[in-house]
Amino acid sequence: MKPRESVAAAAFGALLDRSVAQIEAVATDGRMFDREAVRWVSDVWDNNTFALFRVAVARTRWSRERRARVALAWMADFGAERRAWMVQQAGSAGHRLEPLLPAPGPETVPGRDYRGVMRPRRVPLTEDSAAELAADYDLAGAQVRTFQVERAGDRLVGFVEAVAARRFPIGSDDAGPAELEMWLDDVTEARFDAGDRSPVTVCAGPDRIVVGLGGDGVIRAKSGSVYCDDSYWHLSGAGLTADRRTPPLGERPAWPDPLRRPERLDGAALAAATLLRGVMWDIRTVRYVHRVGVVPIAPLCRVLAGAGTQVLAAGRRGGARRREEAFRRLVEEWLDCAGPALHHRLWPWLGRVADGPHIGESTRSWLAALAPQRPRSSRPESAPGLEPPSEAELRLASYTAAHTRHGREREASSVLNLAVPLHPEAAPDEPWMLRTLKIGDTGRFRLHSSAFDGPHHPQTVIDQDVVHSFTLPDEALTVRRARPGPSGA
Repeated sequence: MKPRESVAAAAFGALLDRSVAQIEAVATDGRMFDREAVRWVSDVWDNNTFALFRVAVARTRWSRERRARVALAWMADFGAERRAWMVQQAGSAGHRLEPLLPAPGPETVPGRDYRGVMRPRRVPLTEDSAAELAADYDLAGAQVRTFQVERAGDRLVGFVEAVAARRFPIGSDDAGPAELEMWLDDVTEARFDAGDRSPVTVCAGPDRIVVGLGGDGVIRAKSGSVYCDDSYWHLSGAGLTADRRTPPLGERPAWPDPLRRPERLDGAALAAATLLRGVMWDIRTVRYVHRVGVVPIAPLCRVLAGAGTQVLAAGRRGGARRREEAFRRLVEEWLDCAGPALHHRLWPWLGRVADGPHIGESTRSWLAALAPQRPRSSRPESAPGLEPPSEAELRLASYTAAHTRHGREREASSVLNLAVPLHPEAAPDEPWMLRTLKIGDTGRFRLHSSAFDGPHHPQTVIDQDVVHSFTLPDEALTVRRARPGPSGA
């Protein structure tokens, strides 16, 4: 009879299985790509992959249960949204997670740094927070630095970063302006012209946010949030109010003593954990918009399908030798499933283990035996060939104005994420792939939210792998380099 899995461990493994399936579901067809969902779900496994493996290698069912409960509580402690996602995903897999978790703690409040100085936090964009923003910063003189609209699944989301002078004294004359970041959910309308970036206005009410951008630009949304990226925020009206309401350092309830970390992973379990976490890191890089279309998300997810269940099953094998063999087989199965096309993405993570100073000779020899499949040098990453697409569905349009950051001047630039057919004769039900176009030295960027209304036949000027212009019909989107291209674009 096979040993039964502990309740908490089984739920933990199911969360990984559900995560992989959820990412693949929104990445298989470019027309349904949800970059934020991919980023958010893959990010869960940054700090939780090794915890799952430590659960798997525990020697008794009781210790697996204890470790899994501690790990799940840690995972759920990253906010109400994370906790709700865990409960929902575990429930979809047939596991009741609520009885395994401690009661939720209080919502995050503004906190103090090591000096006792108040630090800002991201807050809902409401009538009150909009009023605080206008009172503390000169929105009339603010300029939009970054404007972005994106289709996430079947809804539109937006992001606006504006730079603004402070209305409150800071005791310094050479400080740069504050950077105000606004995330807009369920965008209903967006108009923006990069030549018309000031002033900025922010109005918020129940189920309605309107951000004015210049004389004619606007982005309307049903909800949103705002963050003041300002090292002097503690001197603002909002910061001083938060300071009065927040206990000084040393007067808060003490954090519980940290639990002792279980033993370190080693052998093939370490190799498998490093590989799995590395793939999640690779997938998570689509948080940078220029990485969309570069990372083969769906194929990587197919490699890891059922990984949570597989990891727990390998760890249940009795005896250290049998467990080591099980994890070796699991790594080899992942490599076989990946095939030569993905080996260059997987091997760097295994190479980290093979080159580690504390790895056992047996594991090092095992990895060396697999090494002939390892390419001599990393394959250069690039998006699909820069051929002008005959048909495309806009998934993201992002513009960043010229600015100076950390003493370095940066030119105006734009990034477009597109869903395009796999080939000209593609059938309607075939999935579309993702492509990214980068337009440096952007001289013109003009967008209307109608650009996201289904597929279009764009006009694109590309010369020597440099995109000079991209235009959608009816002036829904126009992006053009400042210096004309070869066709006068």
